Amino acid sequence: MRIARINVEFEETHNEEITSDSKFFLLGGRGLSSQIILDEVPPLCDPLGDENKLILANGLLTGSPFPCSARTSIGAKSPLTNGIKEANVGGRPSIMLASHGIRALVLEGKSSELKFIVIDKEGIKFESAGNYIGVGNYDLHRELYKKFGYKIGIYSIGPAGEHLLKAATVATNDLEGYPSRHAARGGLGAVMGSKRIKAIIIVPLKNSQVKIFNIQAFREVSKPFAKNLAESKKNFSIYGTANMVRAMSAYGGLPTKNFRMGSYDKAMDISGEKLHELVIARNGRKRVPCSPTCVIKCSNIITDEKGEHITSSLEYETIFANGSNLLINNLDDVARIDHLCDDNGIDTIEFGVTMGVAMDAEKVKWGDSHKVFEILKEIKKGSTIGKLYGNGVCHLGEKIGFERIPHIKGQGISGYDPRVFKAMSITYTTTPMGADHTAGAAIAGRVANQEKDYGELTENKGKLELSYELQLYTTILDSLGCCYFIGPSYENMEIIKGALNAMYNLELTLTDVIDIGKRILKSEIDFNEKAGIPQDLNDVPEFFRTESSKPTGLKFTFTEAELKQFWKRLS
Repeated sequence: MRIARINVEFEETHNEEITSDSKFFLLGGRGLSSQIILDEVPPLCDPLGDENKLILANGLLTGSPFPCSARTSIGAKSPLTNGIKEANVGGRPSIMLASHGIRALVLEGKSSELKFIVIDKEGIKFESAGNYIGVGNYDLHRELYKKFGYKIGIYSIGPAGEHLLKAATVATNDLEGYPSRHAARGGLGAVMGSKRIKAIIIVPLKNSQVKIFNIQAFREVSKPFAKNLAESKKNFSIYGTANMVRAMSAYGGLPTKNFRMGSYDKAMDISGEKLHELVIARNGRKRVPCSPTCVIKCSNIITDEKGEHITSSLEYETIFANGSNLLINNLDDVARIDHLCDDNGIDTIEFGVTMGVAMDAEKVKWGDSHKVFEILKEIKKGSTIGKLYGNGVCHLGEKIGFERIPHIKGQGISGYDPRVFKAMSITYTTTPMGADHTAGAAIAGRVANQEKDYGELTENKGKLELSYELQLYTTILDSLGCCYFIGPSYENMEIIKGALNAMYNLELTLTDVIDIGKRILKSEIDFNEKAGIPQDLNDVPEFFRTESSKPTGLKFTFTEAELKQFWKRLS
């Protein structure tokens, strides 16, 4: 496998082989992108300037039949947090990139014109994308299929990325051909836009260059694990992540009305059960995989009353941000917002949190979905209004002089009230990624070790340890190219060890595998310290400490010292 370093200004590519003695040998996905950022990106650079780099990295298991292992980690210095950022995404292109023998693409420099990067059997080349300026992801992908064939994989940006909006995403095409999968958090689409790259197109090869040293031993590990996941996640496959809406409201932790409440009296209107009924009634689809090796299949395809596609993979975090958070209780409206965000290439979470602040500040009426649609159209145009709402919640708060902003380190808080979900609040405050639930998702019922007692969901007991372990194991899964839905747990690290040893002819111990995660986290914390984001910033906005969440009456009660000293566990 190799790292392909691409200078987008001079259209030059340098290939760096990853050998067994390379420092990158046991780094993939998030681990690889974070190491390259630490080594090569000046911590104080402008995230949208020449010195930043965009890394698209496959995991150590991507290209293999290991379940749910075909995800791409996209990393850079974030224009939203000004720190290190990784966002991973499923879809088609990751496994195709691996088949070309490429572990990572590193985009360097800045082009003076909008371009495509095309990867085919002849190598890596450039084409002009000048005719596609301002084109949304849906139309763009349709045009690329006409030009390169339907079987291609695509990484692309929408107009938000071209406008360098700090909430912009990088989209990939899903297995049905829609641009519905997004590396959404952190504004990485703006970094791709700053490089003036509209899309990366991967033409699949007939034969993959991915090698597995001992395929029999590999299958002995992966096949039972895949079977177990498919069986144990059946309910998840039917209802998807939207199934959490009703439960989160019952716990009192569903952010509602800009985090002023934790329960929504109309939660059933936007619940997983309601979504399931809607999909079935309109002949949409359930049990849709997000990538070629996905066995959990928690995605869905949403159609309108005429049977025409609206959006795919309508997930809990999108429903919270643009549903309960905005007091919008119509699933068709939420699905339409999701479609427009996907087309624009903008993070549904950051956008929804931004709109929540706008409504709280009385700039938009609560529940006014039509005004939300209008603002998304302005984002596509890159107008003054579009820029006001497309650069993240902190940008909006600063511009309108509103201080009650639900963010950490510049990034909007996602779908779990930190006063109620105690371990999730620790993840939000301490992750180098900034308020990112995917960094260590301590949802109800999740534990990191079956032998340990982490206390009740809403009490502080055990939550520092739980968040630490979930963040550590999730970091490892991110480096493998695996979806964290397979389980960031101590028990699964044993399975990971067996897969890595069989694939790479190694003799790793469980300690060796866990050390991979520790190494990555240390790199990310090191970069952030150098970028001016010290551990002193590990905290929530003050209103979470002073305002009780309704109806639970809970507040955020971890001490500043606990948060500042959190990562001493790594030493």
